[in-house]
Amino acid sequence: MRFTAGLLVLLPLVLGQNNTQASSASFSPTPVTTAVPSATASLNQTVPGQGVYPPLQPWCNAGGNDTFCPGVILQDVQLSGLFPDSKTFVDKPTNGTLNATLQAFSQLGNNITLGQLAQFVKSSFKGEGLELNQVPINGFVASPRAVQKVSNPLYKGWVSIVNSYWSLLIRETNQSAVCTTQCESSLIPLNHTIVVPGGRYREIYYWDTFWILEGLLKSELYTYATDVILNFMDFIDTYGFIPNGGRKYYLNRSQPPVFIQMLDAYVKSTGNTTILERALPLASEEMRWWIANRTTQITSPYTGITRRVYLYNVTNSAPRPEGYVEDYETAFGAQPALNEAQRGDLYAELASGAESGYDYAGRWCRVPVINVTDNAPALRTLNVRGIIPVDLNSLQAGNHALLARLYQLYLNTTATTNSSSNSTASQFRTNATAEIALHQSLAKDYSDAVLDLHWDPVKAWFYDFNLSSNARDSLYTPAGTFPLWQNITPTGLEGNNTAALRIASGARYLLGRYGGIQGISSLLYTGLNWDFPNSWPPHTYTSIKAFQTLGRVVGNASIVSNATIPFSDVVSGQLGLNETQLPAQDASLQGSANLTVPSARNVSWPLALEIEYANRYMQGAFCSWYSTGGSINGLLTQLPLSQLNATGSYSNGSTGVMFEKFNATDIDAAGGGGEYTVQVGFGWTNGVVLWIAENFGQYLPQPSCPLVVLSTTNSTTSSNSTSPSTGNSTMNGTAASRPANATSMLVVSELAGEGVMYEGQRVSRD
Repeated sequence: MRFTAGLLVLLPLVLGQNNTQASSASFSPTPVTTAVPSATASLNQTVPGQGVYPPLQPWCNAGGNDTFCPGVILQDVQLSGLFPDSKTFVDKPTNGTLNATLQAFSQLGNNITLGQLAQFVKSSFKGEGLELNQVPINGFVASPRAVQKVSNPLYKGWVSIVNSYWSLLIRETNQSAVCTTQCESSLIPLNHTIVVPGGRYREIYYWDTFWILEGLLKSELYTYATDVILNFMDFIDTYGFIPNGGRKYYLNRSQPPVFIQMLDAYVKSTGNTTILERALPLASEEMRWWIANRTTQITSPYTGITRRVYLYNVTNSAPRPEGYVEDYETAFGAQPALNEAQRGDLYAELASGAESGYDYAGRWCRVPVINVTDNAPALRTLNVRGIIPVDLNSLQAGNHALLARLYQLYLNTTATTNSSSNSTASQFRTNATAEIALHQSLAKDYSDAVLDLHWDPVKAWFYDFNLSSNARDSLYTPAGTFPLWQNITPTGLEGNNTAALRIASGARYLLGRYGGIQGISSLLYTGLNWDFPNSWPPHTYTSIKAFQTLGRVVGNASIVSNATIPFSDVVSGQLGLNETQLPAQDASLQGSANLTVPSARNVSWPLALEIEYANRYMQGAFCSWYSTGGSINGLLTQLPLSQLNATGSYSNGSTGVMFEKFNATDIDAAGGGGEYTVQVGFGWTNGVVLWIAENFGQYLPQPSCPLVVLSTTNSTTSSNSTSPSTGNSTMNGTAASRPANATSMLVVSELAGEGVMYEGQRVSRD
């Protein structure tokens, strides 16, 4: 994506203006559509793949037949090519009962043609997404603290618009369209409003929702944040775990377990501890599900200690319903051909990769084949179930620790209430005491396992552990930031500035090498969804959290002259590749984008890296939004149509989009690769924008997009404007210093009345 040389026009801005007005349609809302089946071949052609079907799956409709379960109907429709996206059909409710639908299909007989199948789908199914309604926001806060914290007027106006985007992503169940006995649907109806990621993801998703929740809290939409927590509690109540997403075809797998992290963030922001009475036993139940279904024991080759560890391991022997065509073609396109058992094994790997959230990445492959136009060769080497993921085990160690602290918090809040004599409350407290001891013990066990299996003291980084080789992998990924995010630190790090700088050396080098958003998924350019050059919002978040941990642990971190370093200063072997093997940065894509931030100078190096990562993220999200038609009322005009067309991703009528992922080499571009087109919306992207705005908004200079000259004629913006000659931002005043709350970055609402202390902050019980 590329701008032609142009002008970013800054319109006159009234000093002190509260610029919170968003355009009426900043991007298209997640559509409620009826995709019409459309054959791409002759209607008389026989549907391919008939006669060879996968076994029915015990996890889907109790092993029975259904329209969204792997079976005859699903395979015939998916392989017919009637819909370009495999997810479309499985999201369509039936017009009649399941039995009537199955009977109508059986009447088609054998050797079904595309024409017959298209007519069957058209007459037997409704539009996808009809069971969920878009609803307006109640209690919208036009200028929450996240907006107020932003100093630069351009960013402030943009963050105000992003703050309004929840109105396009909030849904509630349309009870009149929910299937009971008269129709069949894959949707899992929920009792409370949900926030969807966007695009093809028209229902709730598990790990996406952690960053969505962060955004809702920063937007001060506490009612919707509560609804998110309540929906996930309902999932655990019903199924014993939280599925990948809000569809029945996801009931064989989960996603990275972030529910306890969400509870922690929610309590810290709202002070509402009453919710814990129901939430904590359910959180314990979810952890028991993970221990029972997603752990194994291994003996460490480094210490000889036998440890229990987590892994992704989905029971599955059929293509994923929402990725049916892709999985089928991956399995049946193999040379030499796979037998049924081998296909089933591959389908389990594909489902396990989806459970990881990284679907898919070279970190999961025995052979990360570089083929940017065809993912299948690499996917046939998937070894997800043979990898002990560093991020999953770190997250679970942190979950156990947080769960123990949340139980203790709840005990503290109820210690002096009248409920102390209530037998139910008394039993809860007894159970809570046991849970605290259990989860404290498990937190230590899993933290020790992470340090044993995943921490490489020579390379100074955390890596996945490979069961096949019985050794750590050498692939450098942002998964290695998760231990630090969860406060798992190697021995000898405390107060050791030199050791901490070793850990951060790879990140510092990559910050200088690539001009886009950091948190690069991996340094492998495979064409897979989670590999280079794709950079994802969650990785910016976890990277910043890792730098914050380093800042806390070191305490006396030094000031460095430059946040970036040359390759020769990177710890040997940390990146897993030598400098000539790394993907290149195309200099023509850089333009005049800001690569360093003045406010990151003369501060401790962990804070400097936090600011630099925050700036890159905000600049990338802003520039790609602007390049797809974004404008700010009274402040920023939309690019002319000729320049919008030049970006390569503008669609007619677009007024700016928020991408699901970004390009680490191109500050104004979306990511690419994978089995579906890049999605817009986008829940976690918006959430990280708002989280950064509140925590780093005071540090951000004016954004500088590639090949765009910023006007400096307006006196109200010149103090933070970009110099046309150098492309580097300038700021008035002295160097920034760490704000009082920057160490923990915990935000607690103003609370009235008495409360209790939780991690150094006072929270109330209501």
